[in-house]
Amino acid sequence: MTKGSDWDVASDALAVERLLASSTDPVTHRATPVSLGSECDRIRSESAVLTVVALGFDTPTTRALPGRARGLDAAERVLCRDLERWADRAGSVVAIGEAAAAALVVSTPEDARTLRARLPELHAQLDRAAGPAPLVTTAQGPARDSSDVVARAVERMVAPRGSLPAQDPWADLRATRRPLWDATTGARFGTQVRLHAYGADGPHAERAEGLLAVTRSPRFADAAVATSEAVARVVVPDVDDGPVVWDATAVLSGTGPARGALVQALLDRCPPDVWVGVAAWLADLPEVVEALRALRSRGHRVVLTGYGAGREPLVALDELPVDALLLDTHLERGARLGAEDHAVHAAVLEHAARTDVVALTAARGAVDRHRSPAPARAPRWADPGGEVLARARLLGLTLRETAVLVNATQAPASGAARWDRYDVAMHWARASS
Repeated sequence: MTKGSDWDVASDALAVERLLASSTDPVTHRATPVSLGSECDRIRSESAVLTVVALGFDTPTTRALPGRARGLDAAERVLCRDLERWADRAGSVVAIGEAAAAALVVSTPEDARTLRARLPELHAQLDRAAGPAPLVTTAQGPARDSSDVVARAVERMVAPRGSLPAQDPWADLRATRRPLWDATTGARFGTQVRLHAYGADGPHAERAEGLLAVTRSPRFADAAVATSEAVARVVVPDVDDGPVVWDATAVLSGTGPARGALVQALLDRCPPDVWVGVAAWLADLPEVVEALRALRSRGHRVVLTGYGAGREPLVALDELPVDALLLDTHLERGARLGAEDHAVHAAVLEHAARTDVVALTAARGAVDRHRSPAPARAPRWADPGGEVLARARLLGLTLRETAVLVNATQAPASGAARWDRYDVAMHWARASS
């Protein structure tokens, strides 16, 4: 196929989008946590105060949301909108994920006190008689300690006041194991081992781990290194039940200078023969990619976890050091409830098969239900023309990359609606039905 002018424009836009991908969240289109850092002059100021106001639904409410398209994605966009409306353009609204968002404002001490005094206004705005209102947590502190201030706000969201012990919650860990299945064949693949922070046990543990991994406070760095050292005693390969996957996200993620030390700890302490799991949203950060390549050179295999959440990187699977992906649980639940998530789920499985990557699930019962063809419901928007969709699929681009291409081919002044990954998935499902 020859390249037309629309395709050339779209390719240029994709190159720009890849440069911006680490700073803009693809679900809410707000700032993303991995863009947080301490390089800003205002943060260096000795007198500057950082105020963090976080919104998030409790874990039972989050687990009950109807999947991604009509559930978690919609909730996160609403939370970001509520925060922006209250903050009135002060600071930045950051998409944390897992039905949570935060507003970060760097200001003088006087303005910080004024902002805190306005919190009752936010509570009043969130009093939703028709459904559960999100939790509101806050933290303030020196802007130079930004990651610590963010971590305190997130902790309070994950665990209600008084439920976390006085000591570092990562200093006392518990391990849980669960079987993993091939999402396409239904065959038993292996076992996933997770290390959970104390005080976040049971069904809350996985979500708590994900939210606490958004930032790595300096006071957590030593505990994360200690966790890496303890992994060898907990993660033991099982010859009979197949590979063991250890999700290293909680000890690998972090912002600023901490990430380098955490990556090195993983490289130094990762047990042999273990498959290393990394949250998809971390997978294309330079330090993480370098570590994953080093681990693969030593014989480890790499699994992208939470894949299909919409935050996977703008990099094809064959460009990353990846051997398997673990499907996002919210997407899997939504695939049983709505056409949009069903279509995305089918596209992810097809993309994995095309790039020879194993797709895994922790829900054995979900395999048979997902074998039915993706729904061929009419997409919201007409095909953009120029064979953009067909070319993107042929080249093995991700849903997110393809949405970028489609939007780039449409002139901003034309009034054409912006596409997202659900629009692409619905067209691909229709084409294959």
